[in-house]
Amino acid sequence: MSSKTIQLSESGSEFYARSEARRLLVGLDKFKEVVLDFKGVETVGQAFADEIFRVFRSRYPAIHIKPIHANENVSFMIERV
Repeated sequence: MSSKTIQLSESGSEFYARSEARRLLVGLDKFKEVVLDFKGVETVGQAFADEIFRVFRSRYPAIHIKPIHANENVSFMIERV
């Protein structure tokens, strides 16, 4: 499998917990690229962003995670980790 797009707004508009990120990431290790669409997401917490953009990336370095449609708040947290 090559690519998978996840639209986070279907699950809510705010994501804070590391556990939410882990649930989101289940099964995504089978893809070469994961596109996370943050359209409609107001904010994410540091633990949520860390689990995806540091922990998951370090565990699966061959998988490219591409965030799209992130607002200023979300972009800030992604860049911070």
